Amino acid sequence: MHRIKLIILCLFCLPVFASEQDVDYLSLSFENDVFFREDDGYSNGFTFNWGYYDVSHLNESSLPTWLSFLAKQSYINHFDDRQYQVNYTFGQFIQTATDIKISELTEKDAPYVGLIAWKANIMAYNDNISDELSLTLGAVGPATGGETIQKNLHDVIRANRPLGWDNQINNEVVFRIEGERLWRHSIASFKQTEMDLVTGINAGFGNLLSDVNVGIGLRWGKALSANFSSSSPFMIQKLNGLKPNPNGWYVFANLSTSLVLNDIFIDGNTFEDSHSVDLIHWQAGLAAGIQLNLYDWNIIYTMIHSTDQYETQSDETRWGDITVTYHF
Repeated sequence: MHRIKLIILCLFCLPVFASEQDVDYLSLSFENDVFFREDDGYSNGFTFNWGYYDVSHLNESSLPTWLSFLAKQSYINHFDDRQYQVNYTFGQFIQTATDIKISELTEKDAPYVGLIAWKANIMAYNDNISDELSLTLGAVGPATGGETIQKNLHDVIRANRPLGWDNQINNEVVFRIEGERLWRHSIASFKQTEMDLVTGINAGFGNLLSDVNVGIGLRWGKALSANFSSSSPFMIQKLNGLKPNPNGWYVFANLSTSLVLNDIFIDGNTFEDSHSVDLIHWQAGLAAGIQLNLYDWNIIYTMIHSTDQYETQSDETRWGDITVTYHF
């Protein structure tokens, strides 16, 4: 328990030494199934994101020394026609059983999980291609405080108090290494608006999650090329890249499919026994939403629907995400 808490403390400290540059933007994201008036399964996610665009070199001035060394050895450091940017995310995520009013273990439901994670992401992109490489470090289990946070939040909003946290998975350090490539395909222009397709492939491995994803997204709006580095054909949209056009906006719809090899939110602990359910390896997801750029502000709202993630799942997997970003 003490080792896990020490690791969590280190995760808080990692971003402090991330870069010598001034931060170019700050972002807050809130994910919750309350957008569908539900409170089960994947219940809540809160992330804080910050980043640096116009990064000239992947070295100690833009990355922690240990991460700079790894970046220099990677393929992403050897593109000649790309711009670079770096961003970091710190977040907490919570999953509960379908009925949070039951204190006993519900065998058919996915386990209670609390996750705290830090993610470093490097992007190399031009107007039509984007490559990303990321590293996620974190922890799951009682030491992450998922139970306390959810109970306090439910007290504030006067929702049902979750009673099944005694059945959550055990403490475990988690990691994930992830790579992604996106392509932008311009389709047509309509006066001051345009339409494009964004296609992509994403793959990652680690005891947190190992999967391979392919996706396609349709966008219609204004100043799409200026927002390409912040788009995604997958379920979760991301806000990063160059400072957006002050009048840019777009609506989007994405379809993606995944081959999931392991998922600690479904499989439970990796190295010791804990509650788990049978993972469905082939999954798919739909996402639709809108992104607005208002001068130095950027807002994105997404509604997400996923196919079942495990064999005995009784309720649909769906949630909403709202992200607000300020660019300096």
